[in-house]
Amino acid sequence: MTTPGRYDYCGLYLRGAGQEAAIELTAHATGATRNGCLLRIDTIEIEIRRNDTFTHDGTDFPTWPIKMEIERGNAPSHQVIETVSKILTCAWQAGHDAVAACDYEDELPDHGGYPRYRD
Repeated sequence: MTTPGRYDYCGLYLRGAGQEAAIELTAHATGATRNGCLLRIDTIEIEIRRNDTFTHDGTDFPTWPIKMEIERGNAPSHQVIETVSKILTCAWQAGHDAVAACDYEDELPDHGGYPRYRD
């Protein structure tokens, strides 16, 4: 059994767009190929779905309506960082709220979005 690496997984939470809009935004931002709610960029997989912990009055990002699960596959770390960064910046430019929860937030724009939504 291998130990998960720093860049193996990222949960990206989105508020302000529905699932289909989030899929379109992500495909546009990254150039990913799409198969339903699953997008691929080389070996990186991005699954975009309704968040199981969504609450209508949720102010904390883990309760936002859309969750993207980004798995590295065997992509190099710089490609993972670039992919997540493109999704974040594209979401922000479109006026959506987005936060990435991962072990490499310090390498992402605006530290993954945390500073934007702190109380």
